[in-house]
Amino acid sequence: MTKIACVFPGQGSQKVGMGLDVLEANPELASFYEKAGDVLGTDIKTICFEGPKEELMQTQHAQPGIFLTSVVLYELFKKSGLTPELVAGHSLGELTAYYAAGVYSFEDGVSLIRARGNAMAKATPSGVSGMAAVMGLELDAIEPVLAPFKEAPVVAANLNCPGQIVVSGEKKALEETFPLFKEAGGKVIPLPVSGAFHSPLMNPASEELKSVVEDITFSDAATPIVLNRLASAESKGEALKTNIPIQVISPVRWIESITEVAKQVDVIVEIGPGKVLSGLIKKINPSIQTYSVSSIETLNACVEQLKG
Repeated sequence: MTKIACVFPGQGSQKVGMGLDVLEANPELASFYEKAGDVLGTDIKTICFEGPKEELMQTQHAQPGIFLTSVVLYELFKKSGLTPELVAGHSLGELTAYYAAGVYSFEDGVSLIRARGNAMAKATPSGVSGMAAVMGLELDAIEPVLAPFKEAPVVAANLNCPGQIVVSGEKKALEETFPLFKEAGGKVIPLPVSGAFHSPLMNPASEELKSVVEDITFSDAATPIVLNRLASAESKGEALKTNIPIQVISPVRWIESITEVAKQVDVIVEIGPGKVLSGLIKKINPSIQTYSVSSIETLNACVEQLKG
């Protein structure tokens, strides 16, 4: 029998109109949008479906919107009778994986994502920190460049795939690394984000989240979750609770995480808006079968293939 893993995308995968076809074909899923709107105090459904794009791009809307879209697609995937052996998610997507594994309720997931986004936004003043993707270099070439900037700090934050590593840190020092990466043969792409996520500059957010998670019930995971920071599976509710504050200051070890997932399954299905993770997975492990489920059409095609 085919063994399946489901993975969930993070911020940056959002787009206006995401989830609209899902709700039109399955109006019974409207309750998820209503519950999310009640928790957030915003009309998240309209923002997801109609935008405007500038509003959807804002962290306080993008993160719960991606979570919501991923959840309704996962509910349909599950309803089809397919069950994953493992789940994982990239950064924000890890919190979707928690929901998929039955660790907390949908409402608690929305509440936690709102608190996490707010805490991360407050952690550093606007304009003093940032992130950049370094293309064409591996970690062993990036670490010597970063060594003199550890105290700034500037760190490797997202180890996305071979030849794509995101660095994160204090903006002035971050920009000083750019010509050094270019000299080493890399290409640098500054990212349009408001903070140095997955770096020590998120320590204030981490501290805030320690109290937030105390108000949420974390059950043991029904499906093991391969965690970003460990690249190994965890199922215990208490360990998963402890992970949330640490995750925001730890690197996303996506290459190692997918390598671990691929050892245990035959197929990896990305569920949520966009297909960023499917692209990364193909670069990490070209031999593993992948599907990207972001619409009713792609969901039906995936289910047909996996059940056929």
